[in-house]
Amino acid sequence: MTASTGSFQVPTLKPLTPEEIADRLVPDDPQVSPEGASVAFTVRAASKKDEHEQSAIWLSRSGKTAEKLTAGLANDRSPRWSPDGKTLVFISDRKPKKKDSDEAKQQLYLIRIDGGEARQLGELDGDLSSPAWSQDGDCIAVLREDPETAEEKKKKEDRDDPIVADIDTKRRRIWIVDVETGKARQLTYGTRQIWAFSWKPDSELITYTTTDGYDLNATCGASDLWTIPVAGGLPKHIARFPTLPGLPVIVDAGIVITADNGWDDPVSSVWLAPIDGGKPVNLLPGYAGQVEAIYPIAGDPYRVALRMVEGTHGLAYAFDVESRVLTPVGPVGQHGSGSVTAGPSLCADGSQVALVWADGDIPQEVYATEILGEPNVVTSFGKPFIGRLSPAETVSWQSDGWVIEGILTYPAGYEEGKRYPLIVEIHGGPSWQWEDYCYLDWHDWAQLMASHGFAVLAPNPRGSTGRGTDFQRQLQNDVGGGEVRDLITGALAMVERGIADGDRLGIGGWSWGGYLTATTITRTDLFKAAMMGAGLSNLISDHGTDDIWDANLHYFTHPPYEDFDPYWSGSAMSQIKNCKTPTLILHGDADARVTPSQGAEMYRALKTLGVPTEFVRYPREGHPIVERHHQLNLMRRLVAWYTRWLKES
Repeated sequence: MTASTGSFQVPTLKPLTPEEIADRLVPDDPQVSPEGASVAFTVRAASKKDEHEQSAIWLSRSGKTAEKLTAGLANDRSPRWSPDGKTLVFISDRKPKKKDSDEAKQQLYLIRIDGGEARQLGELDGDLSSPAWSQDGDCIAVLREDPETAEEKKKKEDRDDPIVADIDTKRRRIWIVDVETGKARQLTYGTRQIWAFSWKPDSELITYTTTDGYDLNATCGASDLWTIPVAGGLPKHIARFPTLPGLPVIVDAGIVITADNGWDDPVSSVWLAPIDGGKPVNLLPGYAGQVEAIYPIAGDPYRVALRMVEGTHGLAYAFDVESRVLTPVGPVGQHGSGSVTAGPSLCADGSQVALVWADGDIPQEVYATEILGEPNVVTSFGKPFIGRLSPAETVSWQSDGWVIEGILTYPAGYEEGKRYPLIVEIHGGPSWQWEDYCYLDWHDWAQLMASHGFAVLAPNPRGSTGRGTDFQRQLQNDVGGGEVRDLITGALAMVERGIADGDRLGIGGWSWGGYLTATTITRTDLFKAAMMGAGLSNLISDHGTDDIWDANLHYFTHPPYEDFDPYWSGSAMSQIKNCKTPTLILHGDADARVTPSQGAEMYRALKTLGVPTEFVRYPREGHPIVERHHQLNLMRRLVAWYTRWLKES
């Protein structure tokens, strides 16, 4: 049975269960073979059932329905095609067959797509990432973090292992593995941390990015681009960037890379750095969107593939570096509708593309098709949800002279003219954005709440990406200001449209969304229920305890130790006495990004002030919640909390 909004049908089926959301299969990392005939990708469950991650590699041949290539009993990931299209290399932590060891280690494996078992490539193990073939097919380069030494292992066993800040840190290096022999050699040395690399097409040179610092906070500051001969030798410095760029790709014109220009222009764009050195050039100045990722096109010396965000849509492009022309490459009818969530991957001659695409009520599926050809979906992971999800649409409203956009998901059984409880779900970041895709997990819970009769508005307030430089810079020196007004005006706009009940408005979000939730409910009593997930309650204490403290310098002129006032005035705690909103506080107990003390500060204050509140911490969890039972608990609590305060009160 369905209810009509006039332009679409809204199902009135039984609510979605946390179990089917946590257990659904999600495809990612699509890789088209060099000749375009096959597509490999990874598939994992939305939650982690056991102690170890599990992920399988799937394969679609000649555009046909994909099938499992590996069993997925271990964490099989990062499949990459050999230049001849006959073999995949991948990383796995499957247990070795050696009798003297039961320890699962990450290692490289090769598997031929014409049949046979995967075989281990050499003995290189440890924390591995980003495998990449040389174009001649002789070698595979991979990032490897420095392994634990025998002395370090003994100290740990003896419990003589104090942790000293910024001392005894590990670095990632580039290693080269010979495909025929499996022998590995270290290519890079020194104290810099390596984040991304790629081969020059002639297989003689590698380009890579580094930071001076080893940890995640280092990515918030200056970084460098280098090249190094594969045969060995000293690295050559190419360029310096104000923050860490993305993957560098070598084409005939130089090194193409996604980067921003710091405070003056925080929008990620496509830059070109001369390979012999010289000032990098922004190839898309004034672009009103956001370049999210860059991918090489094997054998193409002039173009790269891009995933870009414009407004609320993730888009797939091929980009000609010399002419600076962007060409859509996704299936016909999908460009500007829904969002590309992974990829695109283009074959050597640019005729075939593979990507993951989703829409508001269509979960992620893998598409393998001709460029701008008819959509050809090779997976059916969303089949259990067909006809059970609520439609969503992009909406907009005015706030302080700005046009603010968001995604509105309609409640199950929606009837035009009837008002519903509405929840404003805020994205993290803060430099991020909601896109037009299916919100169907513990973190993106619009479909879950819609199935329980709630309308959900996912706004992109000022400071969000995908809208160009001026819009993104509105967050600078106004943290907790204009953003909060955009959330309030968004909720009121949905009341004015006749969709939301003004007396039954809720708010919630994770990370920066948790911060904005906490801050907003201390500035207004408009919202009758809130969920603060891994949120910041005090920007001053958070600066001293999180793992990316220098990210604040993207939004504030100075660190708090030079001037407390802007950090304090933008914090929920500065106006906590005004809060009357019942608040559910959720946090990973091992979260290093936003430590649980931030939730504890909010909880203690609300309890003291007599505001209804609950504080739940999930053991072992970091910033995301990954364990299955924890995800189930979180989703049940969400439904119960908003139902209690927006439906039953």
